[in-house]
Amino acid sequence: MSDTAPSSNQGRWIRAALVIFPAGTVVLGIASFGFWWVKKVKVEERGYKYALALRRDLNEAGLQRHMDILRDVMNQPDAQKIPAVAAYLESSMGAENMGYVVRRVRFQKDDIEMANVDVELTGKKRPREVVLLLVPYGDPARVEAEGRAISMLVSLAHAITGETGTATLRMAVVPYGHDPESLARLMAAARGREERFMQVLVGGGVSEETLAALKKGFRVAETGTVLTSLPDTVDTQTTLSSAQALKARLLKAVE
Repeated sequence: MSDTAPSSNQGRWIRAALVIFPAGTVVLGIASFGFWWVKKVKVEERGYKYALALRRDLNEAGLQRHMDILRDVMNQPDAQKIPAVAAYLESSMGAENMGYVVRRVRFQKDDIEMANVDVELTGKKRPREVVLLLVPYGDPARVEAEGRAISMLVSLAHAITGETGTATLRMAVVPYGHDPESLARLMAAARGREERFMQVLVGGGVSEETLAALKKGFRVAETGTVLTSLPDTVDTQTTLSSAQALKARLLKAVE
């Protein structure tokens, strides 16, 4: 009799443990997820408020400043110009100046360091649906036009930092004229994230040849991506007007 009671008690404790411990694990798991989610939301809120504080409205003086800097940068030899453009984009749009997390994907071409550079406002509900503002550069006949287009992109990025939308708004600059494979790299990265380009707006009034190559690269016929070439602008004032209209168009596209 003395052996039966302890054995019975032990059995009850074991059965209770089998019930309680899994339940406790589930509760802890739910609680951990809750803590993680609250922390994530708080981080996003801090980032949003920080970006809002850095936002600057589109204005002629700011646009002209970017244009002046990029004019000097883009008149350098390729070995200096290409890394300098990427570095300028990274520093201008980074966390301290505009609040973005800048992606600078480096690669080599003919012993020159190149890079695709992009920033984004990640969509809240459909983050894998992407509206892309793309500026390809590297055409020696279009240095001034490319400088205006990049300046417009940077100014736009500053004006919309902290905005939110349901889909993702991405802004990218790629050295397509120096290395057409830069577009393939951009596309491969998007495929790796299982993203779909809904709209692509190409800045700078690119040539018909480049436009045809971009349509092929984005596979517009197969994917349904809407690709639009934006016209070149001739001076600071027309660039500013185009930027203001484009701002409204982009934010509407990711609502």
